[in-house]
Amino acid sequence: MREVLVALCLFCHIIFSFQFHARSESNNQVELLDKFMIESMEEYGIPGASLAIIKDGKLMFQQSWGEQRKGTPVTKDTVFTIGSISKPLTSLAIMWLVDDKKVELDQEIDWYLPAFHYNKNGYDKNITVRNLLTHSSGISSYDGLKIADRNLRGQNAIDVAVQKLNNVHLNNEPGEVHQYSAANYLLLGKIIENVTNQSFSEFMEDEIYSEIGMDRTVSNFEGAKVLGYQPGYQSWFGMPMKSEGFFDDGGAPYGYMASTTDDMSKFIEFILDGGEILSNDSFDTYTSPHHYRKEDMYYGLGWRISTEVDNSYYFHGGETPDSRAELFINPEQDYGFILLTNKNNFSEVLSTVWMREGIKMIVEEGKSPEVQQLNHHMQWSTLIVTLFLLLLSTWNLNRLIKKTNIKSKVWIFIGVLSILLSIIMIPLIIYLFNSPWNTISLYAPVTAIFIKVLAVILATYGVLLLLVVYFKKG
Repeated sequence: MREVLVALCLFCHIIFSFQFHARSESNNQVELLDKFMIESMEEYGIPGASLAIIKDGKLMFQQSWGEQRKGTPVTKDTVFTIGSISKPLTSLAIMWLVDDKKVELDQEIDWYLPAFHYNKNGYDKNITVRNLLTHSSGISSYDGLKIADRNLRGQNAIDVAVQKLNNVHLNNEPGEVHQYSAANYLLLGKIIENVTNQSFSEFMEDEIYSEIGMDRTVSNFEGAKVLGYQPGYQSWFGMPMKSEGFFDDGGAPYGYMASTTDDMSKFIEFILDGGEILSNDSFDTYTSPHHYRKEDMYYGLGWRISTEVDNSYYFHGGETPDSRAELFINPEQDYGFILLTNKNNFSEVLSTVWMREGIKMIVEEGKSPEVQQLNHHMQWSTLIVTLFLLLLSTWNLNRLIKKTNIKSKVWIFIGVLSILLSIIMIPLIIYLFNSPWNTISLYAPVTAIFIKVLAVILATYGVLLLLVVYFKKG
């Protein structure tokens, strides 16, 4: 009897010690996550953020910090635009339709989009639904950006955007090259509308969001407004500046769904549980790597996927002009998280990537990295160049006016060259960034303003030089 009691006490001690250790480790992770998030938000100037982590089928961590545009505290129910994290939800809808026998992955899109035409540009193959899902349609990233972020509103917004894309030229054979393009998921949104005879937002609400329990997730501006959506912030030299507000209903399939960390944590649970609304085959297809990108990285059906041994996971980042988000899921370790923030700028794209990697380290290794510093070289360099050119041109004109003898041909050449440079400056920036001017203006507004100012300075300088030479000769 005594031996039994000793054994029982020893067993209880082991169990208690294990529970205490696990609880201590959990508490330590919570403290590390909170500290890391506060320090990151301070370093990157993020006004508001929300984070939810699901692990082993439970909500391991959920917390929000800061405030929205109108000073409202951020909570688990605060609605953010989730950017390209919309894509895994759109691809989920397509796979639902595959199970419903309304869509076939390897069917050519002409079957579902008879009114949409594209120029094959001499290539042999036609675009399939699978090509759209994996961004291998042959439609370029640039052509996708041309129809993106147009602030279209209303039930026909997707149709209007598709019409703008009509007759697009392919720049690669369909199925051959991965080119990330908003155009692909725009077309998937239109396919959903055509085969269901519903608007994209209605179908997503009826068949996807409601089935997962995502009752504060929407695919249009009016729905987001009802849920209390507030625009976020753009960044000016790292400082948050209130955005004018931007929500493109036509972009919902690729980047303008709105959700909360509470709803997105339900989506993570759905993925980790095996996706009950899809058949096993469709779910496997949905979460498998499809198109090689680089090293151990692939693109799936709306997912970026790592196939690294002992470290496979899928993830997606998302951004709109005034928000950034990160979704990360590791099925092998049975956890995932969603991070939503309400500030963005092209030059600060690494901020949430570093935050994602920091959260990943805390969850997987129980230790926190140092918060990496973010520079704003792109904004400061354009400001410095602008000021330098303004001072140089003013000084040079002053000097030229005071001269009695000038070399007319040299100054005429410089004047004409300045005017030509002012004319080609914006097209040159578009070429270098491989982005339309609308995209640059929305995602790098400070840089765009300084580039415009530079063009004006060059044009003004050139014209004034020619006038000075003309009057000096006269």
